[in-house]
Amino acid sequence: MRVLAVDLGASSGRVMAVNLEDGMMTMEEIHRFSNEGIAVGQRLYTDILYLYHEILTGLKKACRRYDDLASMAIDCWGVDFVLLDKQGELLTNPYHYRDRQSENMITKAETLFGEGGLFGMTGVQDMWYNTVFQLLGLKERNPDILKNTDTFLMLSDALIYFLTGNRGLEYTAASTTQLYSLADKTFCPSILEAAGLTETAFPPVMPTGSVRGRLSDRVCRKIRLDTAKSLQVISAAQHDSASAAAAVPAEEEFYIFINSGTWSIIGMVMDEPVINDRVRLAHYSNEGAAGGKVKMVNTIMGMWFIQELRKCWETAGKPIDYEYLIAAAEAAPPLSRHIDVEDTIFEAPDDMEAAINEYFGRTGQEETHDQGLLYRCVMESLALHYRKNIEELEDLTGKTVDKVYLLGGAVQDRDFCRYIADATGKIVCAGPTEATAAGNALVQFDALGVLPDGDSYADVIRRSFEVRQYFPANREMWNKAYRQIVCR
Repeated sequence: MRVLAVDLGASSGRVMAVNLEDGMMTMEEIHRFSNEGIAVGQRLYTDILYLYHEILTGLKKACRRYDDLASMAIDCWGVDFVLLDKQGELLTNPYHYRDRQSENMITKAETLFGEGGLFGMTGVQDMWYNTVFQLLGLKERNPDILKNTDTFLMLSDALIYFLTGNRGLEYTAASTTQLYSLADKTFCPSILEAAGLTETAFPPVMPTGSVRGRLSDRVCRKIRLDTAKSLQVISAAQHDSASAAAAVPAEEEFYIFINSGTWSIIGMVMDEPVINDRVRLAHYSNEGAAGGKVKMVNTIMGMWFIQELRKCWETAGKPIDYEYLIAAAEAAPPLSRHIDVEDTIFEAPDDMEAAINEYFGRTGQEETHDQGLLYRCVMESLALHYRKNIEELEDLTGKTVDKVYLLGGAVQDRDFCRYIADATGKIVCAGPTEATAAGNALVQFDALGVLPDGDSYADVIRRSFEVRQYFPANREMWNKAYRQIVCR
Protein backbone atom coordinates (compact mmCIF):
# COMPACT_ATOMS: atom_id res chain seq x y z
CA MET A 1 0.00 0.00 0.00
CA ARG A 2 1.23 3.49 -0.85
CA VAL A 3 0.53 6.79 0.94
CA LEU A 4 1.71 10.38 0.60
CA ALA A 5 3.50 12.14 3.45
CA VAL A 6 3.53 15.91 3.11
CA ASP A 7 6.32 17.15 5.39
CA LEU A 8 6.58 20.91 5.88
CA GLY A 9 9.73 22.03 7.64
CA ALA A 10 10.71 25.52 8.66
CA SER A 11 13.06 25.86 5.69
CA SER A 12 11.71 23.43 3.07
CA GLY A 13 8.77 21.19 2.26
CA ARG A 14 8.41 17.94 0.37
CA VAL A 15 5.84 15.44 -0.77
CA MET A 16 7.00 11.86 -0.20
CA ALA A 17 5.46 8.66 -1.58
CA VAL A 18 5.83 5.88 0.99
CA ASN A 19 5.15 2.24 0.15
CA LEU A 20 4.63 -0.56 2.67
CA GLU A 21 5.27 -4.08 1.43
CA ASP A 22 6.15 -7.18 3.44
CA GLY A 23 6.49 -5.06 6.56
CA MET A 24 9.10 -2.72 5.03
CA MET A 25 8.74 0.89 3.98
CA THR A 26 10.37 2.47 0.96
CA MET A 27 10.27 6.19 0.30
CA GLU A 28 10.48 8.35 -2.80
CA GLU A 29 10.62 12.12 -2.95
CA ILE A 30 8.00 13.34 -5.41
CA HIS A 31 8.30 17.10 -4.97
CA ARG A 32 10.46 19.46 -2.92
CA PHE A 33 10.16 23.20 -2.46
CA SER A 34 11.73 25.94 -0.37
CA ASN A 35 9.90 27.54 2.52
CA GLU A 36 10.93 30.78 4.17
CA GLY A 37 9.19 33.55 6.02
CA ILE A 38 8.09 36.49 3.87
CA ALA A 39 8.87 39.96 5.29
CA VAL A 40 6.36 42.67 4.37
CA GLY A 41 6.67 46.01 6.14
CA GLN A 42 7.16 45.32 9.83
CA ARG A 43 5.62 41.83 9.71
CA LEU A 44 6.96 38.39 8.92
CA TYR A 45 4.46 35.99 7.34
CA THR A 46 4.19 32.37 6.29
CA ASP A 47 2.87 32.23 2.73
CA ILE A 48 0.21 29.57 3.23
CA LEU A 49 -1.21 29.90 -0.28
CA TYR A 50 2.23 29.20 -1.72
CA LEU A 51 2.48 26.11 0.51
CA TYR A 52 -0.95 24.99 -0.64
CA HIS A 53 0.02 25.51 -4.28
CA GLU A 54 3.19 23.43 -3.83
CA ILE A 55 1.23 20.66 -2.08
CA LEU A 56 -1.18 20.56 -5.04
CA THR A 57 1.81 20.40 -7.40
CA GLY A 58 3.17 17.45 -5.44
CA LEU A 59 -0.21 15.73 -5.41
CA LYS A 60 -0.55 16.17 -9.17
CA LYS A 61 2.90 14.63 -9.75
CA ALA A 62 2.16 11.75 -7.39
CA CYS A 63 -1.22 10.96 -8.92
CA ARG A 64 0.34 10.99 -12.38
CA ARG A 65 3.01 8.51 -11.24
CA TYR A 66 0.91 6.14 -9.09
CA ASP A 67 -2.62 4.81 -9.30
CA ASP A 68 -2.55 2.93 -5.98
CA LEU A 69 -2.42 5.87 -3.55
CA ALA A 70 -4.61 5.27 -0.50
CA SER A 71 -4.24 8.39 1.64
CA MET A 72 -2.23 11.47 2.49
CA ALA A 73 -1.30 13.37 5.64
CA ILE A 74 0.45 16.61 6.52
CA ASP A 75 2.96 17.36 9.26
CA CYS A 76 4.28 20.82 9.98
CA TRP A 77 6.15 22.87 12.54
CA GLY A 78 4.10 23.78 15.60
CA VAL A 79 2.72 27.02 17.12
CA ASP A 80 1.73 28.82 13.88
CA PHE A 81 -1.96 29.26 13.15
CA VAL A 82 -4.62 30.56 10.76
CA LEU A 83 -7.68 32.68 11.56
CA LEU A 84 -10.86 32.43 9.47
CA ASP A 85 -13.89 34.73 9.35
CA LYS A 86 -17.53 33.62 9.35
CA GLN A 87 -17.34 32.91 5.61
CA GLY A 88 -14.41 30.56 6.17
CA GLU A 89 -11.99 32.93 4.48
CA LEU A 90 -8.52 33.97 5.67
CA LEU A 91 -8.55 37.06 7.85
CA THR A 92 -4.82 37.54 7.31
CA ASN A 93 -1.91 35.60 5.96
CA PRO A 94 -0.60 33.65 8.97
CA TYR A 95 2.23 35.25 10.89
CA HIS A 96 5.55 33.45 11.02
CA TYR A 97 6.62 32.35 14.50
CA ARG A 98 9.73 34.53 14.18
CA ASP A 99 7.59 37.66 13.75
CA ARG A 100 8.36 40.17 16.49
CA GLN A 101 4.80 40.82 17.63
CA SER A 102 5.27 38.25 20.42
CA GLU A 103 8.18 40.19 21.96
CA ASN A 104 7.71 40.96 25.68
CA MET A 105 4.52 38.92 25.79
CA ILE A 106 5.97 36.42 28.28
CA THR A 107 6.21 39.32 30.71
CA LYS A 108 2.64 40.30 29.83
CA ALA A 109 1.45 36.74 30.51
CA GLU A 110 3.20 36.71 33.89
CA THR A 111 1.24 39.80 34.92
CA LEU A 112 -1.97 37.97 33.98
CA PHE A 113 -1.24 34.48 35.28
CA GLY A 114 1.81 34.81 37.52
CA GLU A 115 5.28 33.38 36.97
CA GLY A 116 4.93 29.82 35.73
CA GLY A 117 1.14 30.19 35.58
CA LEU A 118 0.77 29.18 31.93
CA PHE A 119 3.04 26.17 32.44
CA GLY A 120 0.97 25.06 35.44
CA MET A 121 -2.24 25.18 33.40
CA THR A 122 -0.94 23.67 30.17
CA GLY A 123 2.28 21.77 30.89
CA VAL A 124 3.96 23.73 28.09
CA GLN A 125 7.09 25.77 28.65
CA ASP A 126 7.11 29.54 28.04
CA MET A 127 8.81 30.00 24.66
CA TRP A 128 8.76 33.43 23.04
CA TYR A 129 7.27 32.09 19.79
CA ASN A 130 4.40 30.06 21.32
CA THR A 131 0.92 30.59 19.90
CA VAL A 132 -0.36 32.19 23.11
CA PHE A 133 2.31 34.92 22.94
CA GLN A 134 1.65 35.53 19.26
CA LEU A 135 -2.05 36.00 20.07
CA LEU A 136 -1.33 38.31 23.01
CA GLY A 137 0.87 40.41 20.74
CA LEU A 138 -1.78 40.45 18.02
CA LYS A 139 -4.45 41.47 20.54
CA GLU A 140 -2.31 44.39 21.63
CA ARG A 141 -1.30 45.40 18.10
CA ASN A 142 -4.38 44.70 15.96
CA PRO A 143 -7.34 43.47 18.05
CA ASP A 144 -9.85 43.82 15.19
CA ILE A 145 -8.45 40.66 13.58
CA LEU A 146 -9.30 38.65 16.69
CA LYS A 147 -12.71 40.28 17.03
CA ASN A 148 -13.59 39.09 13.52
CA THR A 149 -12.28 35.55 14.06
CA ASP A 150 -14.79 32.75 13.71
CA THR A 151 -12.38 29.77 13.51
CA PHE A 152 -8.87 29.09 14.77
CA LEU A 153 -6.84 26.41 12.97
CA MET A 154 -3.26 25.30 13.24
CA LEU A 155 -1.31 25.70 10.01
CA SER A 156 -1.50 22.00 9.10
CA ASP A 157 -5.21 21.92 9.94
CA ALA A 158 -5.80 24.93 7.69
CA LEU A 159 -4.15 23.13 4.78
CA ILE A 160 -6.38 20.11 5.43
CA TYR A 161 -9.36 22.47 5.42
CA PHE A 162 -8.26 23.81 2.02
CA LEU A 163 -8.01 20.24 0.70
CA THR A 164 -11.20 18.76 2.17
CA GLY A 165 -13.45 21.61 3.27
CA ASN A 166 -13.53 20.12 6.79
CA ARG A 167 -12.41 21.98 9.90
CA GLY A 168 -10.76 20.34 12.87
CA LEU A 169 -7.69 20.36 15.09
CA GLU A 170 -5.23 17.52 15.69
CA TYR A 171 -3.91 16.63 19.14
CA THR A 172 -0.13 16.97 18.71
CA ALA A 173 -0.39 20.27 16.82
CA ALA A 174 -2.91 21.74 19.29
CA SER A 175 -0.63 20.78 22.18
CA THR A 176 2.05 23.26 21.02
CA THR A 177 -0.16 26.33 21.43
CA GLN A 178 0.14 26.77 25.23
CA LEU A 179 -3.61 27.28 25.11
CA TYR A 180 -4.33 23.57 25.63
CA SER A 181 -4.03 21.52 28.82
CA LEU A 182 -2.03 18.32 28.27
CA ALA A 183 -3.42 16.93 31.54
CA ASP A 184 -7.09 17.63 30.86
CA LYS A 185 -6.96 17.40 27.03
CA THR A 186 -9.00 20.61 26.71
CA PHE A 187 -8.40 24.25 25.85
CA CYS A 188 -8.11 26.51 28.90
CA PRO A 189 -10.96 29.09 28.88
CA SER A 190 -9.09 31.68 30.96
CA ILE A 191 -6.10 31.62 28.59
CA LEU A 192 -8.36 31.90 25.53
CA GLU A 193 -10.12 34.89 27.05
CA ALA A 194 -6.81 36.62 27.76
CA ALA A 195 -5.70 35.90 24.19
CA GLY A 196 -8.85 37.48 22.74
CA LEU A 197 -10.62 34.36 21.49
CA THR A 198 -13.61 32.31 22.62
CA GLU A 199 -13.95 28.54 22.97
CA THR A 200 -16.39 28.49 20.05
CA ALA A 201 -13.56 29.45 17.68
CA PHE A 202 -11.84 26.12 18.30
CA PRO A 203 -13.05 23.04 16.43
CA PRO A 204 -12.88 19.64 18.17
CA VAL A 205 -9.40 18.26 18.84
CA MET A 206 -9.14 14.93 17.03
CA PRO A 207 -6.86 12.03 17.98
CA THR A 208 -3.79 11.39 15.87
CA GLY A 209 -4.74 8.91 13.15
CA SER A 210 -8.27 10.27 12.63
CA VAL A 211 -9.68 10.36 9.10
CA ARG A 212 -10.38 13.99 8.22
CA GLY A 213 -12.27 13.39 5.00
CA ARG A 214 -11.34 13.07 1.33
CA LEU A 215 -9.91 15.48 -1.19
CA SER A 216 -12.75 17.69 -2.40
CA ASP A 217 -14.07 17.33 -5.94
CA ARG A 218 -12.58 20.69 -6.83
CA VAL A 219 -9.14 19.63 -5.59
CA CYS A 220 -9.43 16.35 -7.51
CA ARG A 221 -10.16 18.24 -10.69
CA LYS A 222 -7.24 20.57 -10.02
CA ILE A 223 -4.77 17.69 -9.69
CA ARG A 224 -6.48 15.67 -12.46
CA LEU A 225 -7.55 12.82 -10.21
CA ASP A 226 -10.75 10.90 -10.83
CA THR A 227 -13.10 11.94 -8.03
CA ALA A 228 -13.98 8.27 -7.55
CA LYS A 229 -10.33 7.72 -6.50
CA SER A 230 -10.19 10.70 -4.12
CA LEU A 231 -7.60 10.16 -1.41
CA GLN A 232 -8.44 9.93 2.26
CA VAL A 233 -6.84 12.67 4.32
CA ILE A 234 -5.63 11.38 7.68
CA SER A 235 -4.33 13.25 10.71
CA ALA A 236 -0.72 12.24 11.08
CA ALA A 237 1.06 13.42 14.19
CA GLN A 238 0.76 16.86 12.62
CA HIS A 239 3.44 18.49 14.75
CA ASP A 240 6.54 17.48 12.82
CA SER A 241 8.58 16.61 15.90
CA ALA A 242 5.78 14.28 17.01
CA SER A 243 5.90 12.55 13.61
CA ALA A 244 9.68 12.19 13.98
CA ALA A 245 9.27 10.80 17.51
CA ALA A 246 6.92 8.15 16.08
CA ALA A 247 9.82 6.87 13.94
CA VAL A 248 12.38 6.25 16.70
CA PRO A 249 13.80 2.73 16.16
CA ALA A 250 14.12 2.02 19.90
CA GLU A 251 13.59 -1.40 21.44
CA GLU A 252 13.71 0.01 24.99
CA GLU A 253 10.59 1.12 26.88
CA PHE A 254 12.25 4.38 27.88
CA TYR A 255 14.59 6.14 25.48
CA ILE A 256 15.87 9.60 24.65
CA PHE A 257 15.67 10.95 21.12
CA ILE A 258 17.09 14.02 19.41
CA ASN A 259 15.37 15.29 16.30
CA SER A 260 17.94 17.62 14.79
CA GLY A 261 16.40 19.83 12.14
CA THR A 262 16.04 23.62 12.06
CA TRP A 263 15.37 23.16 15.77
CA SER A 264 16.85 20.51 18.04
CA ILE A 265 14.17 18.61 19.94
CA ILE A 266 15.53 16.51 22.81
CA GLY A 267 12.98 14.37 24.60
CA MET A 268 11.42 11.21 25.97
CA VAL A 269 7.94 9.81 25.22
CA MET A 270 5.79 9.19 28.31
CA ASP A 271 2.22 8.21 29.12
CA GLU A 272 1.31 11.35 31.07
CA PRO A 273 2.59 14.94 31.31
CA VAL A 274 4.94 15.88 34.13
CA ILE A 275 3.98 19.33 35.41
CA ASN A 276 6.03 20.61 38.32
CA ASP A 277 8.53 23.36 39.10
CA ARG A 278 11.55 21.13 38.51
CA VAL A 279 10.43 20.51 34.93
CA ARG A 280 9.56 24.18 34.40
CA LEU A 281 12.81 25.53 35.80
CA ALA A 282 14.78 23.07 33.64
CA HIS A 283 12.94 24.53 30.61
CA TYR A 284 11.33 21.24 29.64
CA SER A 285 7.90 21.13 28.09
CA ASN A 286 5.11 18.60 27.62
CA GLU A 287 3.84 18.15 24.06
CA GLY A 288 1.49 15.70 22.42
CA ALA A 289 2.82 12.48 20.91
CA ALA A 290 1.24 9.82 18.70
CA GLY A 291 -1.10 7.40 20.43
CA GLY A 292 -2.37 10.06 22.83
CA LYS A 293 0.96 10.03 24.66
CA VAL A 294 3.13 12.95 25.75
CA LYS A 295 6.74 13.75 25.00
CA MET A 296 8.75 15.69 27.55
CA VAL A 297 11.08 17.81 25.45
CA ASN A 298 13.40 20.74 25.40
CA THR A 299 13.69 22.75 22.20
CA ILE A 300 16.89 24.57 21.36
CA MET A 301 18.38 25.95 18.17
CA GLY A 302 19.57 23.36 15.67
CA MET A 303 20.52 23.44 12.01
CA TRP A 304 19.13 26.99 11.95
CA PHE A 305 22.72 28.13 12.58
CA ILE A 306 24.03 26.32 9.50
CA GLN A 307 21.08 27.34 7.33
CA GLU A 308 21.66 30.98 8.18
CA LEU A 309 25.45 30.74 7.81
CA ARG A 310 25.00 29.23 4.34
CA LYS A 311 22.85 32.23 3.37
CA CYS A 312 25.64 34.58 4.46
CA TRP A 313 28.26 32.58 2.59
CA GLU A 314 26.16 32.32 -0.56
CA THR A 315 25.74 36.11 -0.58
CA ALA A 316 29.51 36.46 -0.19
CA GLY A 317 30.12 34.05 -3.08
CA LYS A 318 31.63 31.35 -0.87
CA PRO A 319 31.01 27.61 -1.33
CA ILE A 320 28.02 26.30 0.61
CA ASP A 321 27.66 22.62 -0.31
CA TYR A 322 27.67 20.34 2.72
CA GLU A 323 30.43 18.08 1.42
CA TYR A 324 32.79 21.07 1.31
CA LEU A 325 31.68 22.42 4.70
CA ILE A 326 32.01 19.07 6.47
CA ALA A 327 35.50 18.55 5.02
CA ALA A 328 36.52 22.08 6.03
CA ALA A 329 35.18 21.50 9.55
CA GLU A 330 37.09 18.23 9.85
CA ALA A 331 40.31 20.12 9.07
CA ALA A 332 39.60 22.80 11.70
CA PRO A 333 41.05 22.44 15.23
CA PRO A 334 38.73 20.69 17.72
CA LEU A 335 36.89 22.64 20.43
CA SER A 336 38.75 25.88 19.64
CA ARG A 337 35.59 28.03 19.74
CA HIS A 338 32.17 27.68 21.34
CA ILE A 339 28.80 29.41 21.44
CA ASP A 340 25.84 29.23 23.79
CA VAL A 341 23.26 27.93 21.31
CA GLU A 342 20.46 29.26 23.53
CA ASP A 343 21.72 32.86 23.59
CA THR A 344 19.02 35.28 22.36
CA ILE A 345 21.46 36.90 19.92
CA PHE A 346 20.91 33.89 17.64
CA GLU A 347 17.09 33.95 17.58
CA ALA A 348 16.62 35.99 14.41
CA PRO A 349 19.84 37.80 13.35
CA ASP A 350 20.11 39.52 9.99
CA ASP A 351 23.60 38.02 9.61
CA MET A 352 24.40 34.79 11.49
CA GLU A 353 28.16 35.02 10.92
CA ALA A 354 28.20 38.53 12.37
CA ALA A 355 26.09 37.37 15.32
CA ILE A 356 28.50 34.51 16.08
CA ASN A 357 31.48 36.84 15.87
CA GLU A 358 29.72 39.32 18.13
CA TYR A 359 29.27 36.47 20.62
CA PHE A 360 32.97 35.59 20.27
CA GLY A 361 33.93 39.19 21.00
CA ARG A 362 31.63 39.38 24.00
CA THR A 363 33.08 36.15 25.48
CA GLY A 364 36.77 36.88 24.85
CA GLN A 365 37.19 34.57 21.86
CA GLU A 366 38.96 35.50 18.66
CA GLU A 367 36.67 36.36 15.78
CA THR A 368 36.92 34.30 12.60
CA HIS A 369 35.51 34.10 9.08
CA ASP A 370 36.88 30.61 8.47
CA GLN A 371 33.94 28.51 7.24
CA GLY A 372 35.24 25.22 8.55
CA LEU A 373 35.96 26.63 11.99
CA LEU A 374 32.51 28.28 12.21
CA TYR A 375 30.77 25.10 11.06
CA ARG A 376 32.71 22.97 13.55
CA CYS A 377 32.08 25.46 16.35
CA VAL A 378 28.32 25.24 15.81
CA MET A 379 28.22 21.44 15.66
CA GLU A 380 30.47 20.95 18.69
CA SER A 381 28.47 23.51 20.67
CA LEU A 382 25.24 21.72 19.82
CA ALA A 383 26.73 18.39 20.94
CA LEU A 384 27.78 19.88 24.29
CA HIS A 385 24.33 21.34 24.87
CA TYR A 386 22.74 18.01 23.94
CA ARG A 387 24.72 16.48 26.82
CA LYS A 388 23.37 19.11 29.20
CA ASN A 389 19.81 18.43 28.14
CA ILE A 390 20.19 14.65 28.26
CA GLU A 391 21.57 14.78 31.80
CA GLU A 392 18.70 17.05 32.87
CA LEU A 393 16.14 14.74 31.28
CA GLU A 394 17.60 11.70 33.01
CA ASP A 395 17.46 13.56 36.32
CA LEU A 396 13.87 14.74 35.82
CA THR A 397 12.54 11.32 34.81
CA GLY A 398 14.75 9.11 36.95
CA LYS A 399 15.54 7.09 33.81
CA THR A 400 19.16 6.56 32.77
CA VAL A 401 19.85 5.50 29.19
CA ASP A 402 22.86 4.02 27.42
CA LYS A 403 21.81 5.09 23.93
CA VAL A 404 20.58 8.26 22.31
CA TYR A 405 18.53 8.10 19.09
CA LEU A 406 19.43 10.83 16.59
CA LEU A 407 16.90 11.58 13.85
CA GLY A 408 16.72 13.86 10.83
CA GLY A 409 19.07 15.23 8.19
CA ALA A 410 21.88 15.84 10.69
CA VAL A 411 22.56 12.08 10.83
CA GLN A 412 24.27 12.44 7.44
CA ASP A 413 27.11 14.38 9.09
CA ARG A 414 29.04 11.48 10.61
CA ASP A 415 31.47 13.78 12.40
CA PHE A 416 28.51 15.42 14.14
CA CYS A 417 27.27 11.99 15.24
CA ARG A 418 30.71 11.29 16.69
CA TYR A 419 30.73 14.66 18.47
CA ILE A 420 27.44 13.75 20.16
CA ALA A 421 28.72 10.33 21.22
CA ASP A 422 31.95 11.84 22.55
CA ALA A 423 30.21 14.73 24.32
CA THR A 424 27.47 12.65 25.94
CA GLY A 425 29.27 9.38 26.60
CA LYS A 426 26.27 7.60 25.06
CA ILE A 427 26.01 5.29 22.07
CA VAL A 428 24.42 7.33 19.28
CA CYS A 429 21.98 5.43 17.06
CA ALA A 430 21.67 7.63 13.97
CA GLY A 431 18.72 7.26 11.64
CA PRO A 432 16.42 7.36 9.89
CA THR A 433 17.25 10.53 8.00
CA GLU A 434 13.65 10.98 6.85
CA ALA A 435 12.21 10.30 10.30
CA THR A 436 9.44 12.89 10.08
CA ALA A 437 8.03 11.60 6.79
CA ALA A 438 8.44 8.01 8.02
CA GLY A 439 6.48 8.74 11.20
CA ASN A 440 3.83 10.56 9.17
CA ALA A 441 3.43 7.47 6.96
CA LEU A 442 3.41 5.01 9.87
CA VAL A 443 0.41 6.76 11.41
CA GLN A 444 -1.39 6.50 8.07
CA PHE A 445 -0.63 2.79 7.68
CA ASP A 446 -1.80 2.22 11.24
CA ALA A 447 -5.05 4.11 10.59
CA LEU A 448 -5.57 2.10 7.39
CA GLY A 449 -5.05 -1.14 9.35
CA VAL A 450 -2.23 -2.50 7.19
CA LEU A 451 0.68 -2.75 9.63
CA PRO A 452 1.77 -6.38 10.13
CA ASP A 453 0.12 -8.03 13.14
CA GLY A 454 2.07 -7.46 16.32
CA ASP A 455 4.46 -4.98 14.75
CA SER A 456 5.33 -1.74 16.52
CA TYR A 457 6.31 1.38 14.61
CA ALA A 458 9.91 0.76 15.73
CA ASP A 459 9.86 -2.76 14.24
CA VAL A 460 8.97 -1.37 10.83
CA ILE A 461 11.60 1.38 11.08
CA ARG A 462 14.37 -1.07 12.00
CA ARG A 463 13.53 -3.29 9.03
CA SER A 464 13.23 -0.39 6.61
CA PHE A 465 16.14 1.94 7.31
CA GLU A 466 19.82 1.82 8.15
CA VAL A 467 20.57 2.93 11.71
CA ARG A 468 24.29 3.54 12.32
CA GLN A 469 25.86 3.33 15.77
CA TYR A 470 28.61 5.64 17.05
CA PHE A 471 30.49 4.82 20.22
CA PRO A 472 31.96 7.46 22.55
CA ALA A 473 35.69 8.26 22.48
CA ASN A 474 37.96 11.18 23.41
CA ARG A 475 36.13 11.42 26.70
CA GLU A 476 38.78 13.38 28.60
CA MET A 477 38.90 16.16 25.99
CA TRP A 478 35.13 16.47 25.80
CA ASN A 479 34.60 16.27 29.56
CA LYS A 480 37.07 19.11 30.02
CA ALA A 481 35.29 21.19 27.38
CA TYR A 482 31.92 20.47 28.99
CA ARG A 483 33.10 21.60 32.41
CA GLN A 484 34.71 24.76 31.02
CA ILE A 485 31.98 25.76 28.56
CA VAL A 486 28.62 24.47 29.75
CA CYS A 487 29.11 24.09 33.51
CA ARG A 488 30.96 27.35 34.08
